[in-house]
Amino acid sequence: MEIRTFDQLLEAAKSLGRRKVAVVFPESVSLHAAVLAQQAGIAAPVLVGLPDRIAVLLKEAGVSADDYEVVPAKDPIEASAIAVKLARDDKVDVLLKGGVQTAQLLHAVLDKDAGIRASKVMSECTIYEDTRMRKSLLAVVDGGILVAPTLDEKVESIKNTVTLFHRLGYSTPKVAVLAAVETVSEKMPCTQDAAIIARMSERGQIKGCVVDGPLALDNAISPEAARIKGIGGQVAGLADILIVPDIEAGNLLGKSMTYFAGFTSAHVTIGARKPVLVPSRADDGQTKLMSVALGIVAYFGEA
Repeated sequence: MEIRTFDQLLEAAKSLGRRKVAVVFPESVSLHAAVLAQQAGIAAPVLVGLPDRIAVLLKEAGVSADDYEVVPAKDPIEASAIAVKLARDDKVDVLLKGGVQTAQLLHAVLDKDAGIRASKVMSECTIYEDTRMRKSLLAVVDGGILVAPTLDEKVESIKNTVTLFHRLGYSTPKVAVLAAVETVSEKMPCTQDAAIIARMSERGQIKGCVVDGPLALDNAISPEAARIKGIGGQVAGLADILIVPDIEAGNLLGKSMTYFAGFTSAHVTIGARKPVLVPSRADDGQTKLMSVALGIVAYFGEA
């Protein structure tokens, strides 16, 4: 069954049992997410940071410290290294960014000797619950990791995200490679990449999905816009996954969906041995809770 709402996502995570979630240098919002995940029955939090500060946070949250394992770390850099080692040794299942910079955590994740990198490319997938048009989940890739992705990086990002969608129950997710226009132009290299990737999909070089592009945003997600513009195919108007040309486009699109449309979101960075969650510092506890659920299902659900 396709997971089409965040309520269904949370239930799917619950069905997989509690997973150990390492919160890397907790602060109030990430601790709140850990509390929500623990209360929802999907997480056994492991708090990596300053024990005295964590004790204060737990007291402020009004929860029992007995429900939370604490691993001492003196600063964010050490906390990142310790959390990644715990993941590498299979002592935790999920990494959730707390009061560390994304670059600090990813530096530990990508360390050649001590890290947990598993794929050639790590990519950020943000899932939005579309409550207006299709009432389903919609992915934006990549608004957080790949700054100016190459053709090969876009292909790897698609493969990463398709694997995630298989675990969400989508047998053949529809992937739209976005640009500002639907036609190929030498003045817009991203349109050339999109056309090449679509052709690769047709030839079976990208499996388990249907890919089309270049597609503009409107005719990727709106059947009516696709009809008016005369754009056919299996993806037009029905995309499950949106591949953006660069990090600026992904970041702007994602924040527009959050702040203008009011969509709830969940984030997961794919490509490591364990799910790495690096939501924005401005994200609320609910978004981080759903990120935990997404990470659990993305890595431990049935493909």
